[in-house]
Order: sequence, then C-alpha cells, then structure tokens
Amino acid sequence: MFSIERQEAIKKLLNEKEGVRISELASMFPVSVETIRRDLLELEKQGCLRRVHGGALRIPRSGEYPDRQVRAEKNHDCKQELVRYAAMLIQENDTIMTDCGSTAMEFAGMLAERFEKLTVITHSLDVFEALRVKENFELYLCSGLFCHRENAFYGAWTLEALERFHASVAFIFPSAISLQYGVMDYDKNLYPVQKKMMEQSDHTVFLADSNKFEKSGLLKLADLREGYTIVTDIGLRDEVFDLYQENRIRVFRGEEK
Repeated sequence: MFSIERQEAIKKLLNEKEGVRISELASMFPVSVETIRRDLLELEKQGCLRRVHGGALRIPRSGEYPDRQVRAEKNHDCKQELVRYAAMLIQENDTIMTDCGSTAMEFAGMLAERFEKLTVITHSLDVFEALRVKENFELYLCSGLFCHRENAFYGAWTLEALERFHASVAFIFPSAISLQYGVMDYDKNLYPVQKKMMEQSDHTVFLADSNKFEKSGLLKLADLREGYTIVTDIGLRDEVFDLYQENRIRVFRGEEK
C-alpha cells in the first residue's frame, strides 16, 4: 500500500472513530511504527488531525449551543449516567459549587436523591428549585442580572457574592472538550461566573456527556493539563478515552449497566 492510500485510510478511520492509536494503525498496515508516525506527521501538516502522545485525534469540530430546553431533552440518558458517576466524588457534609445548564438540572436531582446534608452554592434557579425542599441542605443562591436563556444569574453582583465563599469542589458543565483546545463554552455572560467558581474551589470537576468530546467552542475555560477531573458516560469511544488516559488527562467514564 502506498503512503497516500494509507493516509487516506487513516483519515477515513478518524472520521469514523475521532481518535486512533499508533499501535492500532501498526497492526492494520504492514509498515513500521516509525512509518505510521511519519504518516501522522504528514496528515497533521495537512490539517487533517492533531498528533497526541500515543496516537492522533480528529481536528475538533465546532460544538453546538441550542436553547436550554432543547439541551435538556437531548442525551438525557447520558446525563443521568454521568451525574450518577459524579456522586462518587461527593461526600455528606461537603461544600460544593454548581454551574447552570441542562446537565446541572440532572445533577441537582441526583444531589437531592443521594444526599441528606450538603452546602451548595449556585447561580442557577433550576438547581435552587430542585434543592430548596431539602431541609438539611445549606443552600446559597448567588443572584445578580438574570439570564432568561439559562434561568441563571450573572454579572458583577453574582461574582461579588461568589467571592465570599470557598468550596471543596466546583462542578462545571461545559459545551465542548478537546485535547487541542481544552474545556470550552459559549455564553459570554456566564463564562466569568464559571471561572470564578473554579477560582473559589479547591478542585474543579467538569461534567460532559460523550457527545461533547473533541468539539470546540468559543471561550476557553481551562487547559486540560492543569489537573482537572472530567466525568463522562460510557458512550465515550475507547480510542478517545485511551488517548486521554495516555496523555494523563483524568477522565472518569461511566460503567456498563
């Protein structure tokens, strides 16, 4: 097989799988590992992929940012799965901050179901409404300007309120994640609130369903190499999951039911 044919086959594979490992390609084609590396280098120069340790990933495609209600109805099972997995990172009496969005709604429902006593700091009315019935929860709503689209607060007053708190963990729900661009979102108003929650917490956990991986967004929340934790569902492809692990990105993936 000529190099051009092999590279075309690699591009086709990336379109189908999002990520490929060098060991996988070496087993598919009767060439050396070094030849595979040269193929990947050439394809990267052409803008077809991005090389990472252990293999390559498809160039991230732009994500999407539909209305909150549309997002709430999309990938519902995946969101339920990943918030159940996120529960393992929380203990009774913890102090946490939580972002807004469709995944936040599922997350709040899980908190109400699984825990008896937590301190929760949020700017989301959806989270507040889901948790206000929990008498033993200490609940703080950081209000300010109201964002109808996300049913949440933002702006200087919200940021000032968050400055008063410290949490063990901030749970943030981004729109896109990729090894190349990091953790990303779209909303220019809510972005500073997400960043402030990350600053005011000891640790940040990003909850993102598998469809948000290797996508790009408008605003960069974080670089993936800064020690953050990502929680996702079992739908994340093995080859992508393995490449994140090989690049020392902490990803927790849901388990088969």
